[in-house]
Amino acid sequence: MDPDVKYRPMSINPIDLAAAAEGILSHQYLQQRERLLSASAQASRLLLEAPDAMKAMPEVLRLLGEAAQVDRTALAFAEIGPNGEKWLKIKAEWISDTVQCHCDNEQGVAWKEPRADQFCNQLMEGKSVVFCPEAMQGFDGVSITSDKARTSAIVPILVDGEYVGAIGFDDWQRVREFDSSIVSALEIAAGLVGAALHRERLLETVRHERERAAEERMTQLGRANALLRENLVRLARDPDPQDFVQNILLDATRQMDAAAAYAIGFDPAANHWRCFVHVENGKAGAPPYQLTATPEETRIVEVLKEFKEPVFYPLEPLDKLLWPGVADWHAREGHKSAYLLPLTFGDGTSKGCIGLVFRQGEALNAERAELALAIAHQVTLCIGLKKLGMAAKNAAVLAERNRIGQEIHDGLAQGFTGILMQLGAAEEAMRECTKSSPLPAILTRIRDLAKDGLAEARRSVMALRPDQTRRVGLELALKQLADRSTVDGRVACSFEGSLNGDGLAPERQHELLRIAQEAVSNAVRHAHPGNVRILLEEEVRLWRLTVIDDGRGMTLLPELYASQGYGLNNMRERAQGLGGKFHIESRPGEGTRVIVTLPRPGLAP
Repeated sequence: MDPDVKYRPMSINPIDLAAAAEGILSHQYLQQRERLLSASAQASRLLLEAPDAMKAMPEVLRLLGEAAQVDRTALAFAEIGPNGEKWLKIKAEWISDTVQCHCDNEQGVAWKEPRADQFCNQLMEGKSVVFCPEAMQGFDGVSITSDKARTSAIVPILVDGEYVGAIGFDDWQRVREFDSSIVSALEIAAGLVGAALHRERLLETVRHERERAAEERMTQLGRANALLRENLVRLARDPDPQDFVQNILLDATRQMDAAAAYAIGFDPAANHWRCFVHVENGKAGAPPYQLTATPEETRIVEVLKEFKEPVFYPLEPLDKLLWPGVADWHAREGHKSAYLLPLTFGDGTSKGCIGLVFRQGEALNAERAELALAIAHQVTLCIGLKKLGMAAKNAAVLAERNRIGQEIHDGLAQGFTGILMQLGAAEEAMRECTKSSPLPAILTRIRDLAKDGLAEARRSVMALRPDQTRRVGLELALKQLADRSTVDGRVACSFEGSLNGDGLAPERQHELLRIAQEAVSNAVRHAHPGNVRILLEEEVRLWRLTVIDDGRGMTLLPELYASQGYGLNNMRERAQGLGGKFHIESRPGEGTRVIVTLPRPGLAP
């Protein structure tokens, strides 16, 4: 260095110095913001992977606190006190190791009881708060900030737009400034925590919904099991299918909040469909629509072929196809939907259905749909058991009839035949007796009685044959009945009428024949008539069977004769079972009329 040259210090422009310092500070803020964003990303991944967000929260607060270069971070939730106070309660916190030794205890400085949320109004508006407690006059440290904090930043947490709490960042060692970019990064971190809490809330809601659905399902299954037990007990106690189905539908309408319910079945004897149970408003009664329907009046067969499983459907337009008159009932009562339950038996055919009617248009939930299916299975089981019981009963009756018929034919009838043969031999021997002997007249009387007994035995055997009408038809069967019931010199029985139309099923013809046999037998045995007429009349709307005798008539009311076992109850029950009417006209000395009227399918008499 030249000794003549003197050292001259460089002059520094204050403006340049300030700019350089500002640049350094901006660079530091930028680095800190990047650290905060990186820590926020790590915290977000940690919260997403954690099965419980709150258990991961201390680690999340550590990441954010170290990135923000603070001594403490705390998470607090907003609460409302019993008198409407706005509180904050800390749920998790982190304290740096460098200041941990200054804590009053190992638990840290987190207060356990709620404190007043001093900045609640600003936080609720989504605004962050940065303050220096020692510079604020009158500040008593009541907030999320700790008592040791010299500078604090409080950032609100919003979940689905709702203020739920805040995160506090405390610097215990110096008074510092939180640049707007830093505050913005802290708000991003708080937003990620809020998103995790929102996810946790959604998961909790889903868990609650699943638990509630499971509880409701268990409740519904419990109700279904209880209903099944009650109905099985009821079926064992009272096997009448109509009462059983009626009670089931009453229970179903109560449990499923249905407006009404009905059961429809096919009657093969009458060749028509019938609504055999209708319940509405908690009571069973006559349906407010057509009771029966012919196959031409309803398309229920096509509906049941299409729907083999229970199906929910709006009433329009299926109700018009299902049953005549039911659409007007639905419109009048404000029904919106129905649940159709086909009654499917072992051969896969549907011979009926159950309808549950609702004033709501929404479909049934899964639990109620299963309950409805259980109801259909119970009704199907009941009807199936009834059919099996009836088949077993009919088989037993048929076997007993065949046995009795064989006994009569082989025993009683053969006995009368033997008597007649012996009487013939006696008459041959009596020809050698004197004409003044009373024995010929006595033998003649005995022969007539034996012939009457033989005719009665043969009539009884024919009456026990169950397939008579199937073989020859009702008209010819009634004519044969009249021929067999005629006893020369005692009673003349005749038949008048014809059966030209169709629709009278063989089972119904069989029941009418049984009624005619009972009426003729009663007249011959009890009224001692000279003539008995059997009339079969066919009209447009009905069939009429009439048995007329000119015997001594009834001196008492028909109900009194019924109590004495004259078969009147049997005839009345058979007629009512066919859906017909039974009537007796009788006067002492003027004979008796037994009248049975039977409506044609779908028509009233």
